[in-house]
Order: sequence, then structure tokens, then C-alpha cells
Amino acid sequence: MASDARAICADCGHVQSWHDREAARAMRSGELASDRRCYREIGGAGCRCSGFRDSGEIAIVAGRPRAGLGLPTTALLVVVLVVMGLALLYAYRSQTPAIQTVIYSQAIQEINSGSVKKVTIVGNKATLELQSFDRQQMILPERPETFQKQLDDYNAANPSRPIVIDYQQESQGFQVIASIFLSLLPILLLGAFFLYLFRRSAAR
Repeated sequence: MASDARAICADCGHVQSWHDREAARAMRSGELASDRRCYREIGGAGCRCSGFRDSGEIAIVAGRPRAGLGLPTTALLVVVLVVMGLALLYAYRSQTPAIQTVIYSQAIQEINSGSVKKVTIVGNKATLELQSFDRQQMILPERPETFQKQLDDYNAANPSRPIVIDYQQESQGFQVIASIFLSLLPILLLGAFFLYLFRRSAAR
């Protein structure tokens, strides 16, 4: 039962005083015919209201705005979203470790020493995969054919353990964007869910 006499029943819309037997008796100046939740009569028939709800819904007080989630709850949700965003960003960064950048001469030394097992060339960049499973990246010289000749000379001299050469198209930007979007998708879904809860609570 709501304690404020101006509170409006969430079921029938009558003020709280009609849900109190003594208050309703005073307003009607007489005994009440029966004991029920709401003593307001409409067209000679008693209101069938089930009474003020106690299931967590707040009866609205006349003249006051409806309650939403509140500033503390909203701030907490924002903090949770920010923390989850940082955690997902860290997880994404940890899955794509930084590649060491080397100069052209150092890359040639790695190739001639037999430390390189695969070279991936995309645009003007070459990624070296070493026998130690480390990865290095270098910028191709102005004449990329000189680098290609170095690889061909090594493979000709070492036919038993040649370097794998992989040429790829420079179209990985979309893949990176898609990967970032998939990483942020749980945050977007969670934010949409909290926004739905906020609007639903504010609409009550």
C-alpha cells in the first residue's frame, strides 16, 4: 500500500485514499458495503482494482515526473560499458602483437642466414616469418625487383629449404575494420539492451 495520499494506483488510476478503508469511509460519509481493495464506485458498481502493486512497480505520485533509472544507476552502466570496451580493445590488441620493423639490410642478413621461412609481400611492405616464429616487417626499396632477386638467389642456392614467397593484394583494410566491429559488437548489443531497459523504466 502506498503511503502518500496523492499516489495513484497503478491498476485503476484512483488516488491512494480510495484504497484505505477509513479514508474512503470519511469521503463517503458512511459505512462501506464490502471489504475490497478499492472503495471507489463507478456507476454504482465497485471498482475491481486489485490494489496498489507490490511487485516492484512504483505507484506514480500526482504532480511528479515518473521515475527512470536514476543518475547513480546510469553512471554505473556507463562505467560498466567503458570497462568492457577497454577490456575488449585490450583483447583485440593482444591477439595482434606488434611486428618488429627492420631496415632492408637487416632483412637481407636474415634471409642469407637461413632464418627466414616465408616472406609475404603486400604493396610496398614485406613481412618476414622467421624460423623462430617471430615476425619482422620492412619497407621495400624503390626497386622491389632487387629484393625479389635476393629471394631468388637464396632459393636457388638452397633448394632443400627454400623461402616461401606470398604475394597478396593490398585489401586488408576492410578485414581490420570488420575485426574491430566484431570486437565491439558485444558492447553495442549490451548498450542497446541497457537503453531498452532505461526507456522501458522511464515509460512506466
